[in-house]
Amino acid sequence: MEVVTVMKNKKKFAQEPNFVEKKTYRPNDVKETGLAFIGHEISEDGEAMNQFLHYDQLYTIRHGWNSKFFKGLIEGKIMGTKCPKCGDVWVPVRTHCWNLDCNLEKTEWLEMPLTAKVHTWTIAGWSGRSSLKRLPIVLVYAVIGDSKVAIANELHGIDPWDVEFEMPLKIVFKPKEERIGAVTDFHFEPADSWSPSPMNEEKERIKKLVEPVYKWVKTMKQG
Repeated sequence: MEVVTVMKNKKKFAQEPNFVEKKTYRPNDVKETGLAFIGHEISEDGEAMNQFLHYDQLYTIRHGWNSKFFKGLIEGKIMGTKCPKCGDVWVPVRTHCWNLDCNLEKTEWLEMPLTAKVHTWTIAGWSGRSSLKRLPIVLVYAVIGDSKVAIANELHGIDPWDVEFEMPLKIVFKPKEERIGAVTDFHFEPADSWSPSPMNEEKERIKKLVEPVYKWVKTMKQG
């Protein structure tokens, strides 16, 4: 019996990136036992970025076509994508348009404004160990610029009971030396022109719910 060997032709869609810019955040004498970003690398052409995540062992997060979003965070920018056919914009980014009429058209990159508005929100009264002393945390889903979708992040500089739907926000980045290319590099704050509406029954209800959290966190800081 004649044996025929079939070789599969593997098509390469892109050249393997040459990573030249590497940064490590973890001090040599520290060993994480929990979740922590410990470094990243960026390709020579600036098109690809990998992040190194430690969670009991080392993981590499390969961002691929989404790399420009995470690289933008290091630079203090919010990068979005836009469909060249229908004009829809997305943050979080989409590499291809989801509109059926666009037939998965590849999107283009654009820099977004550092402004947003609240789509919906919640208050965290419990969290993981690393965030307990920051409770209560206001988490919002906010629409950046004219994005068709919302992105989640923390809202600082406001009492939890004063948050309102559609309230205008500004994006505030950490100092450049503290950015690691993760969404924690920025947070939301109320826009300078905004002021909360007067106290009402619903705000009083929320305030009553979060007051015990403030008291509990205060005892942890003293302990």
